[in-house]
Amino acid sequence: MELIDTHCHLDAAAFADDLPAVMRHAVEQGVAGVVAVGVSPMDFSAQCRAITQARRAGLSAWAAFGTHPWWANRVDPAEAVDGLEAQWAGAERPVAVGEVGLDFARDDIETEQQNALFTAQLDWAAERDLPVILHEQKSADRLLYWLRRRRHAGGVVHGFTGSQQQAEQFIEQGFFIGVGGAITHPGAHRMHRMMRELPLDSLVLETDAPNQPGHAHRGERNRPGYLPENLTALASLRGLDEGQLREAIARNVERLFKGRLRYNAAG
Repeated sequence: MELIDTHCHLDAAAFADDLPAVMRHAVEQGVAGVVAVGVSPMDFSAQCRAITQARRAGLSAWAAFGTHPWWANRVDPAEAVDGLEAQWAGAERPVAVGEVGLDFARDDIETEQQNALFTAQLDWAAERDLPVILHEQKSADRLLYWLRRRRHAGGVVHGFTGSQQQAEQFIEQGFFIGVGGAITHPGAHRMHRMMRELPLDSLVLETDAPNQPGHAHRGERNRPGYLPENLTALASLRGLDEGQLREAIARNVERLFKGRLRYNAAG
């Protein structure tokens, strides 16, 4: 079964000089495809160009467009929705809306600005039955508040930092939990316990490349080609054969993106 990185940032400056080589490395490591996640309308064009480069390197690639909460004091909700509309009408239609969400670890962005930006994009995604890719930093309870009160099409919580109880509440709302490089760190005991105990059918794999490298790559730039290391760590924690786990995760990815990854694959 195909191994898909459900969250990476191909248009990041860290990949500006060697993206084709990074993509070839991913293919060599057995990664079949990536979901390239956006952070602001100003970067969507660069994101599309990076996706084209990935496909030329033999890697399937799909787009998720969205405005990250760190941009909430620079992009208003109407501008964010206009950016989504433009991409929906374009050649590179999104398979999800993201990266969107709330970040209360920062004190330089007003909470109400973040709430307004997030809910506008959540509503837009719901109208098109698109999953959302959530950014969560000290904001799990508020995200759950909005999800319980607004129509949505499910999605995935990326880089989850909350409790197991909160993770279970996201799963009840139809969300998956993204498993990244944090799982490979020997001291991540709370994360390890949670990954052993959460339902297997609620987990997908991600790298967040070039961010959040795993234990073997501390201090380095993260790459989509490191995704199999996350698979190995999760298989060990759950006592599963890697092939068995790969099949289960592939089924989860299919459900998360509602079959949309069958299209716009390798170019």
